[in-house]
Amino acid sequence: MEASTPLWVPIVVAAVGVSGTVAAAWLTQRASKKREDERWRREREVDEIRWQREKADRLRELRVKLYLDLAEYSENFAAALNAVTDELGITKPRRPNDAVHQDRLSAQVKLLAPKPVRDAWVRLIRAEYDMNWELHEGSPNYTPQGTPYLDSESSFVMGIHQDMAELQFSLRAAMADPDLAE
Repeated sequence: MEASTPLWVPIVVAAVGVSGTVAAAWLTQRASKKREDERWRREREVDEIRWQREKADRLRELRVKLYLDLAEYSENFAAALNAVTDELGITKPRRPNDAVHQDRLSAQVKLLAPKPVRDAWVRLIRAEYDMNWELHEGSPNYTPQGTPYLDSESSFVMGIHQDMAELQFSLRAAMADPDLAE
């Protein structure tokens, strides 16, 4: 008996087999590409989160250092104020050599500090300029040694103390949350 399978059946079966193999390879490649794209996207998100965290940590470190430098400057200014309000001329001002310069601090304050710290810093700097003007150009009192001094009970000196207190209060508030920019 002779087989009566037409010629087109093996051709169709072979074509379906080849197309099935090609389709399976294509689907596998497509799924693999999707998994790879998803993995790459997740890695990128993790890197972005890590970068944001590192950026926030660095900014926090810069702010904390700035706040400490401002507090140190304020303390040095308080010591200088104590020296210029000593009517006997006994107290000597102290200026450490490693103190950060006022202009550098002002630039950092403009970039990093929240508004209350910026405002308090500007008031303190104005008070320092006014104090220096009053000592050298105004009408200060003089110690027995002939150096100028300011009356510690004057409203001018009390205003300077108030400006220093406001800066210290603003710095404490800023240190409580160094991540807060405004």
